[in-house]
Amino acid sequence: MGDTPRERFGDLVRAASPSERRRFVADVWAARGWETTVDGSFVVARTGTQTRRIALVAGGWFGVRPRVPDEVDVVVALDAAAIDAADSTPGVRVFSLDDLYDLLRYGLPSDVGNRLVETHFGTLFADQSATTWPGRFSFSSRFRSARSGIVLVAVAALLALAIVATAGVPGVVPGLGGGTEQPQSDPSSTPMSTVTPEPWTIAPGVTTAGIENATLLANAHRRAVTNESYRWTVVYRESIAGDETGREVEVVRVEAPHVYTSEVQRVGRLRAFPRPTATEDSYADGSMRYARRPNEPDGIAARVLDPDVRDGPGRHATRGERYVEWYLSTERSRVVNSTVEDGVVVYRVEGTVNEFPRSRDYEFTALVEESGFVRSTRVSYETRDGLGVTVWFEYDAVGETTVTPPQWVGPEDRPTNGTAEDGVANRTG
Repeated sequence: MGDTPRERFGDLVRAASPSERRRFVADVWAARGWETTVDGSFVVARTGTQTRRIALVAGGWFGVRPRVPDEVDVVVALDAAAIDAADSTPGVRVFSLDDLYDLLRYGLPSDVGNRLVETHFGTLFADQSATTWPGRFSFSSRFRSARSGIVLVAVAALLALAIVATAGVPGVVPGLGGGTEQPQSDPSSTPMSTVTPEPWTIAPGVTTAGIENATLLANAHRRAVTNESYRWTVVYRESIAGDETGREVEVVRVEAPHVYTSEVQRVGRLRAFPRPTATEDSYADGSMRYARRPNEPDGIAARVLDPDVRDGPGRHATRGERYVEWYLSTERSRVVNSTVEDGVVVYRVEGTVNEFPRSRDYEFTALVEESGFVRSTRVSYETRDGLGVTVWFEYDAVGETTVTPPQWVGPEDRPTNGTAEDGVANRTG
C-alpha cells in the first residue's frame, strides 16, 4: 500500500472492482454538476448540450499496451501504461489517479470530496493511514494481490541465484547489479524528492495552478456570451486615501448580439481616462445603433452611429473579451476554491502583479465557469500618482433578458416592421 494519502487513494481505486470504479467516477462527475449514468463499461456525463463518454483504462499483463475504446472523450487512467496509451489517442482528455485525487481534494468543496471517498471506500481523506483500511476488497483486488505475490517470489528466487553465482568472486559484492564494489550510502542522509503533480486544465486557459493563458480564457468568455441574453453591470470607482471621489455605473442589457441597451450613471469627478465604462448611453435594434448625447443643443438627441451592426459576435461580447484578457493577465494567480451552483462548477481565482500601465498593488478576484464564462471580476490597483481604482463587473439574468427602446429614442427612430432582427421590431418604450 502507498505511504502518502495520494498513493493510498490510488490503491483504493485500483483495489475496487470495475463496476465500483465506474460508479465512483459517475458520482465524481455528478458532484461537478453533470448528469451521469453508467452505460455498460462507460460513464456517460451530460450538461447542457455537452456529452462526455468516460472510460476507465488500466495497463495489461506483461507490459501489453492497453486499448483506449473508440468514441471516448475522457479516460481515467489507472496506471502509467494507461496514461501513455490515452496520451497518444487524439481528442481524448486524460485524468490520472493523481488528477482525480486533486479534483476531490481541491476542485470540490472538502465535505463533498470526503463524502464521496467515504461512500465508496469506507474511509475519509483525513483518516487514510496505513493501518486504517476498509474491509471491502473485491475478488479482483485479492487476485491482483496474489499475482503480485507470485511476481515477488520469482524476483526473490532470481536474486538468490545471482547472490550464489557471484559469491567468492574477487571484487564483486553480492547485490542486485553485481559489478564493482560501490560505497554504501546512509539511507537517512539521502534526500527524498517531493513529487509535485502537474496542473490539469479546469477551464480554457485556466489550470489548477491558476490562469496560464488569459487570451484563451477571454476567447472562451466571448463565445459563451455571444448567443446569450444577459444583464452586464460594469462599475468603475476612483478614490484618494480610501475616500471615493467619483464613480460610473454602466448597465448593459443584451437580448441578442446586436440588440441591446447601455445606460451609464456618473457621480462625482473622475480623473483617469480611458475607462472601461461607456462614454454615452446607446441602443441597438439589430439594424441600427443609436447614441444619446445630452450635450446636443436640443438636450437629448438620437444619432445613428453604425448602420451596419449585424455582423460579428456583438459590441458587448467583444468588450467582455477585451476586459477579461486585459484585467486577468497577471504574473501570479491561483485557484482558491470551487463551488457547484445550479449544477455548474464555478472556480474562484485570485491574482496579483499585473503589467497594467502605471499601476501598483494590483489584485483581482474572478469567478470562472468550466466553459470559460467569467461570471464576475473585481480588480483593484493604485496609479503612480496615488489614485485608487476599482473595477467590478458581473453578469446576471442570463437567458432571461429582453430589450425595449429607451425613452430618449424618439418615435421617428423607433424600429418598425421589417427594420429589426429577432422579433424586436414592434416594441415600444
